Amino acid sequence: MNICSLVVHTKPEKGPVVSKRLEKMTGVEVHGGEDADKLIVTVEDEGETVSPVSDTMNAMNGVKGVVSTILIYHYGGEESLEEMKREIN
Repeated sequence: MNICSLVVHTKPEKGPVVSKRLEKMTGVEVHGGEDADKLIVTVEDEGETVSPVSDTMNAMNGVKGVVSTILIYHYGGEESLEEMKREIN
């Protein structure tokens, strides 16, 4: 499992539109910043079932209205996946 947080800078006044576009991507959640054109975003993958976080981040740069993406935090580890499986079962 990998979890990343990012700041996604958008073109002026495009924050709300870009936010909706990013939310359509698998594993992506926008937590705010639309009004400031600096979106607070998390990306999560669980290995085989979702594209790697790096692929998702690269795809974000191709979204119309995105100026740049900045990685703020990354966590990855098998222990988090094992812990999640134990909680589900």
